[in-house]
Amino acid sequence: MKRFVLIPVFLALSVLARADAVVVDIGGVDGAMLTNVRAHLGLVRAERLEDVSVWRLRQMAGDARGEIREALRPFGYYRPRIEVRLEDPAAEGQPWRARIRIEPGEPVRVHQVDIRFAGAGEEDPELRAWRESWPLPAGSRLLHADYEAAWRELDNLARARGFFDAVFRERRVTVDPDRGTAVVRIHFDTGQRYHFGHFQAPESIFSERLMSRLTIIDPGEPYTSARLDEQREVLVRSRLFERVIVETERDRDDGRVDLLYRLEPRLPNSYRVTAGFGTDTGARVQLGWVRHYLSSRGNRLDSGFGAQQSNSEFVLRSEYQHPRGNKPSDFLTVGGILRREQDNFRFNDEARREAVFDSFSGRREQAELSIGRLQERRIFAPRGGRLEERIFIAYLNESFNAFREARFSEENEALLAANPELAPFLETTTNTLALGARWRLPNISGSGFFAEGQVLEARVLAADKSLGSDVGFAQAYLSGRWHQIFGDRHKVLLTAEIGYTDAATETLDLTLGDSDLRLSITELPERYRFKTGGDRTVRGYGFETLSTNRNGANHILATSLEYEYRVGRDWSLAVFYDVGNAFNDWNMRKLKRGVGAGFRWYTIIGPIQVDVAQALDDVDQPWRLHFSIGTRLL
Repeated sequence: MKRFVLIPVFLALSVLARADAVVVDIGGVDGAMLTNVRAHLGLVRAERLEDVSVWRLRQMAGDARGEIREALRPFGYYRPRIEVRLEDPAAEGQPWRARIRIEPGEPVRVHQVDIRFAGAGEEDPELRAWRESWPLPAGSRLLHADYEAAWRELDNLARARGFFDAVFRERRVTVDPDRGTAVVRIHFDTGQRYHFGHFQAPESIFSERLMSRLTIIDPGEPYTSARLDEQREVLVRSRLFERVIVETERDRDDGRVDLLYRLEPRLPNSYRVTAGFGTDTGARVQLGWVRHYLSSRGNRLDSGFGAQQSNSEFVLRSEYQHPRGNKPSDFLTVGGILRREQDNFRFNDEARREAVFDSFSGRREQAELSIGRLQERRIFAPRGGRLEERIFIAYLNESFNAFREARFSEENEALLAANPELAPFLETTTNTLALGARWRLPNISGSGFFAEGQVLEARVLAADKSLGSDVGFAQAYLSGRWHQIFGDRHKVLLTAEIGYTDAATETLDLTLGDSDLRLSITELPERYRFKTGGDRTVRGYGFETLSTNRNGANHILATSLEYEYRVGRDWSLAVFYDVGNAFNDWNMRKLKRGVGAGFRWYTIIGPIQVDVAQALDDVDQPWRLHFSIGTRLL
C-alpha cells in the first residue's frame, strides 16, 4: 500500500524540482552543421531560460536525438551516431550540463539525376545552361539546400524568359538511407514562351513618333525580364519624365505580353545656380537653363553662362539636340560657345622659374560653332557600359590682341622694338575648320568618398588648310580616371592623360640687352593647346604654368597617384604624387614632379579640397596651397 502512495509523491517532487540553468556542449560537428544542430535543439533554447524543471530537461534530452537527425539531413547525413548525456550540477547553484557527441557517419551520395524539359523551352539556351551547371551531379554529397536553390533558380529563370505557364510535373529527392544513395528527379514543363506585343502610352503629351522612338522592344520579340528592365531604363534616361512605370498585361491565348506606360512628364524647364572658389580660378559662378522638351518631338536645349575671377573669364554656351532616326539616344546637335578672357603672352624658359621678359597682356576671344551627331553605344555586353560618342564639325574663330589695350611696360616696348618679328604673335586672328570625334565611357557608382569606378575619355581632331582652315593639324588625346575603395576607409585614385598633335611650330630667338630666349610657339589655336599644372593636375605648380614657354603646347603627358584615408563620416586625408608636363618636342619632355598631402570634406555641393604641395623640380619654390570648392567653370 505504501509503495503505491510513494510513486505519485515522487513524480510530484520531480515536477517541482527546478534546474537553475543548463549548458549544452556539442562535439563532432562544426561550421554550418553545428549551427543547424543548435538551431534545432530544444536544449539549446533552454540555455536562455532562467530556470526549467528537471523533468522538462530530461524530456528535451530524450528529444535531442531526433532533433539532431533532422538537423543533419540537409547536409546529406542520414545515419549518424548520437550520444546525449545529462549531468547533474556538481554543487548547488551550478548549471546542469548536457554533453552531446555526434558521429555524422557517411553522407548520402547522389546516385542518379533525372532532369527533363518539355514544352517550348526544351531547347532554350539559358535553360540548357542551367541544366549543365546542375550543382549535384552523380557521386556528389546530397545537399538539400543546393537542391532547393537550384530548382527555385530554374523556376525564376523560366519566368524571366517568358515561360509563364511553366510547371514541375515531378520534383523530388528519393533517399535510401541504408544504401546511402539518393535519386533526384526534376521533370519541368515550360509550356509556351510569351512574346512582347504592342505598347500603349495613354494621356502622353509627346508624339506617337517620339514614344515609338523611345520603345526599344519590337513586337514579336521573345520576352525577357532583362529586356523589360532595359525599356524602363531608356524611358528614365530620356530625361523627359518625372515618374516612369511600365506595366505588363499577359494574353495567354496569344502568348503575348503588352506594355502599358504610365508616365508623368517632368516640368519643361529647370534652372541651376552654382558658385565656387579655387586658388586656380578665384571666385566663380555658373547659371544654367535646360529646356527638356521644346515640343512634343522631344527636342532639347541646354544653355549656360559662367564667369570666374581669374583672367576675368566669361563663357556663354548653348546646345540644341534634335532627335534623329529610331534610336532613343541618337541626336543631331548644334552648339555654340563664346569665351572672353584676359590672357598673357609669356616668355618663360623651361629651366627657370622667372620670366625672361615681361608678359604682354591682351584680350583673347573665341567663338565656336559645332554641328554634329551624338549617340550612345553599348559595348562589351548588352548590359555593359554606355559609350557616349560625338562626331562633329567645328568652326572656331579665335583672336588675341595685346595692342588693343596697349598696356606695355618699358621692357615690352624695348623688346618689341628689338624684335619686330614678335608683333604678329601679339595680334592674331585664326579661323579653324576642324573635323573631330569624342568618346566618353563612364562607369561610376556611389557618391562622396564612396564614389568608385572608372571614366575613360578619348578624342581626335583634325584640320587641313586645303579645306579652308587657316591652320592644319591632327590631334589625338586619351585620359582615364580610376577610383578604387579598399575596405571601409581606404581609397586609391589614379589618373593619367596623354595627348599628341602633329602641328607646326615656329621658333623665335629673342634678345634684349644681356637677356635672350628661344621662344617656341605652336600654330595651334589656343583652345586646342595642351597645358597642365594647378589644383586638378600637377600640384605644386601654378595653374596651367606647365607648357612650352607657358603658352600652351602640342603634346601632354601626365599622371597622378593619390591615397585617401577616411577619418570621419564625410572627411578624409590624402597624400599624392603627380608628374607631367606639356611640351612641343616629344624628345624633350622634361616632366615635372609634385608631392603633397591634403584634406577632403564631402558636402552636398561637392567635395571641398585643400592640398599643400611641393614642386620637386623647383626646389627653391615654396610649398603651394591648392584649394577648391564647387564645380569647374563651364
